[in-house]
Amino acid sequence: MTKSTASEMNNQELKLFLTEDIFVIKDEVREKLAAAQLAARLELEQEATELLEEPMEKPQPSGSADPEPLPYEGTFQKSILVVYQGEELSSGTREFLLKIFRAVNLSLKDIALVSEKSLKESNEDPLAQLSPGKLILFGTIHHPLMKLKKENYRIMQDPLEYFFADELEELEKNVPLKRKLWDTLQVFFNVK
Repeated sequence: MTKSTASEMNNQELKLFLTEDIFVIKDEVREKLAAAQLAARLELEQEATELLEEPMEKPQPSGSADPEPLPYEGTFQKSILVVYQGEELSSGTREFLLKIFRAVNLSLKDIALVSEKSLKESNEDPLAQLSPGKLILFGTIHHPLMKLKKENYRIMQDPLEYFFADELEELEKNVPLKRKLWDTLQVFFNVK
């Protein structure tokens, strides 16, 4: 079917519905085409203007991307965060700490062992980042975690279960403090 045949059929079909003659004036057709083209251009211009006026997402500076994870030793399987005063543990103090945890049936795989230095360098909230179930803090550190401290060896429940203890080197040398720590650990980990 050619175009002329299709338009003739359309005209024939239109005659069935229209009972009066229709006259199309060439100038009106041109005006309608021009108006349609102008409307299309105006719509495009309006869309372009709206796109330009929309606030663009500002790229985040590389410093505000995801924070670096807090470095810790251990695998944190039981969600126990242990923070100690200082940069790193001497081999003797480290062995003493691991002996303490063995006494309550824990090992390095159960905890996240974090130094005061690591806390300061990460500049992140360890409670928000790691979501520990329990926290033990040895010594006095310069960090917002210290706001949680009431007194040493007192187990607290809010915002998580935690207690503060003396510095590890002090505990190593002081038998009465070791007893206090042991008594607190037995309650804290429900060990008898």
